[in-house]
Amino acid sequence: MLALSVLAGCAAPPAAAQTQTARGVLLDVVSPGIQQVDSFTLRTDAGDEMLFTTAPDFNAGATHVMTPGHMRQHMALADPVVVTYRQENGKLVALSATDVTN
Repeated sequence: MLALSVLAGCAAPPAAAQTQTARGVLLDVVSPGIQQVDSFTLRTDAGDEMLFTTAPDFNAGATHVMTPGHMRQHMALADPVVVTYRQENGKLVALSATDVTN
């Protein structure tokens, strides 16, 4: 019994979800106000549509915060963005969205 407890204590913690990026244009932005984004849809450069929910700390530490209004401006002008995200429980969770600089 003691050996089992010791082995259980040595088990590695579950791996954190790996972050990925996607580039494309915004098709939809859902927000309850002028500062918070709840979700958005991105059409990637490859033509795939991806629905993202935002992490509680969406855009934390970003030098240029992507507000709902700014995201809608990108949507209206078809200016691309880059989304950094991870998969959690079968959902895409956006950590940040940034302007494409090129």
